[in-house]
Amino acid sequence: MTDPEKNLLIDFEFKVKQIIANHEKLKQEKHQLLGKIGDLEETISQARQDKRLLEQKYENLKLAKMLFVSEDENKDAKNRIQKLVREIDKCIALLNK
Repeated sequence: MTDPEKNLLIDFEFKVKQIIANHEKLKQEKHQLLGKIGDLEETISQARQDKRLLEQKYENLKLAKMLFVSEDENKDAKNRIQKLVREIDKCIALLNK
C-alpha cells in the first residue's frame, strides 16, 4: 500500500469511528428525549384529569348557587305563597256559598 492509500485508509477509519461515536451519542439523546416525552405525556394526563375535576367542581358551585336562596328571596316567596293561599281560600269560600 502506498502512503496516499494508507492516509486515505486512516482518514476513512477515523471518520467511521466519528460516525459510530455520533451514532451512540444520538441514541443516548433519543433515549433521553423519549423519557422526557413520557414525563410530559404523564404531566398532560394529570393536567387533563385536574381540569375535569375543576370543571366538575365549577358545575357543582353553579348548581349550589342556583339552589341558594337569600333570606329576602325566601321571604318574598313565602309572602307570594301566602297571598296565593288566601286567594284560593276566598275562591273556595265563594264556591261554597
